[in-house]
Amino acid sequence: MTFRKQDLVEDEIKAIFGEIYPEPELGNRILKVLHARRVDGTLDIPFDEELTEVFETYPGTDEAGLNWLRAVYPVDEEAAILSRFRREESAREQEHPSALTERGQKLGLIQYQEAVELQSDQQTQEEPEYVGPQSGRYYAPLSDKEGDVFGRSKIDEVRAKNEAEWEEQEAKLQEEIDKSMAEAEAKYQEKAGALDTRPEQGLEVSDGSSLVRPPNEFEKWVIRARNQATTKLTLESPEVAGLGAAGRILPSLLFALACCAGIYMWAQYWEPPRRSERLFPNTSLAYATCGGLVAANVLVFLLWRFPPTIGLLNRYFIVTPAYPRMFSMLGNTFSHQTTRHLFMNMLGLLVFGPRLHEDVGRANFVAIWLASGLIGSVVSLASFSLRGILISSSLGSSGCNWGIVGAYLWLHKDDTFNFIFLPEEWKRVLQAKGYVLLPAFVILDTVMAISSKHVDLAAHLTGMTVGVLCAEWLRSKNDGVRRERQLRIHNILPGREG
Repeated sequence: MTFRKQDLVEDEIKAIFGEIYPEPELGNRILKVLHARRVDGTLDIPFDEELTEVFETYPGTDEAGLNWLRAVYPVDEEAAILSRFRREESAREQEHPSALTERGQKLGLIQYQEAVELQSDQQTQEEPEYVGPQSGRYYAPLSDKEGDVFGRSKIDEVRAKNEAEWEEQEAKLQEEIDKSMAEAEAKYQEKAGALDTRPEQGLEVSDGSSLVRPPNEFEKWVIRARNQATTKLTLESPEVAGLGAAGRILPSLLFALACCAGIYMWAQYWEPPRRSERLFPNTSLAYATCGGLVAANVLVFLLWRFPPTIGLLNRYFIVTPAYPRMFSMLGNTFSHQTTRHLFMNMLGLLVFGPRLHEDVGRANFVAIWLASGLIGSVVSLASFSLRGILISSSLGSSGCNWGIVGAYLWLHKDDTFNFIFLPEEWKRVLQAKGYVLLPAFVILDTVMAISSKHVDLAAHLTGMTVGVLCAEWLRSKNDGVRRERQLRIHNILPGREG
């Protein structure tokens, strides 16, 4: 039985509650709450603080309201309370593990055998352990948190794993900071001691204090990015230990050969662009091509200074024999980490590149450049792998440059070369043929490789060999075309038959 929709007016409220009565709005609310509790069977449950305070302010209003409701809206209050008890008992039964197991079996969430095991466990436990919804399945173990009733959480496990990794990274970062500061402090104290021993020379005497500061937040960000980009693999890792020489060399070799085949096809069908289609129409093709290669190398050089890209560069722009990636055979030819390395390679490109470009054209020039770098990188990888030198790395366009140098000197092996910045009388003395300079460069590079461990002799000599072979193939091809053209001219001269 529902309470009437229209609220009671003040006279009706006064007639129900007596001389001391609440305002009509509050009185109607009291009557509605009391009637709802009568129907739900919850009159035995204490009221909230607000209604309790109202009943204290207006004594007897609860009894007066109930008496009026019982007279106007008769309800079997005892039956309502018993009905409430039955509902609560039914809800408890539905939440019991045995009932949940039965429902899960009906829905197909629990298999029969698993349900039998759960029922057996329930019979052996007087008070089954409560497991909350985050456990993933019923009867999963609770989490280690004190007072937690929701079960072991996958989110908490992931969070704990991430926090442990972060703490490990921070510990490694702090270890590197302490090491670098100790080295810097030692160098500073060494210099300070040297000043202390020479005060008579007018040098400032050190007071022994340290000027070494810890890294700021930006420097920490850079160190942290480098640590994250460094691989966690070791020589004992299954990915590395399971690779043999063939597994390291063969994928990279096949990739390099496929790239060379594609470069050859492109060079055969490439046609010079129209002047209107070029980005820099007033620049010669030779300098535009070499300038583009320089720009690409400078871009990768700058990316090594941008911490978020170090991970990508470590994977595809540097060759590591322990765990090589075939795409790095191409990427490392555009990669430099030091200013000196970049400057020397780009200087060689700008000195020999435009001259060879004018001889062979853009397509053949780019083909020689890339093929020399690709094959040189593969041979370098094979050299390190077969010798068992796995903890090393190689990068740079030196193989490409030596290919350009070798191709140019081979095409001009009978020409005389000298130094343009020398006086004329010296030029007549310090000059050599191309076929002399070619082995001279080989000897010079070999001496540099012996004296320095940073010179990749295998890549350099392979690049030069590829350049010489490409130049000889182009020269033979051009000689054949020239002879065929001369033969055609000879056959159409007047007075000749055929």
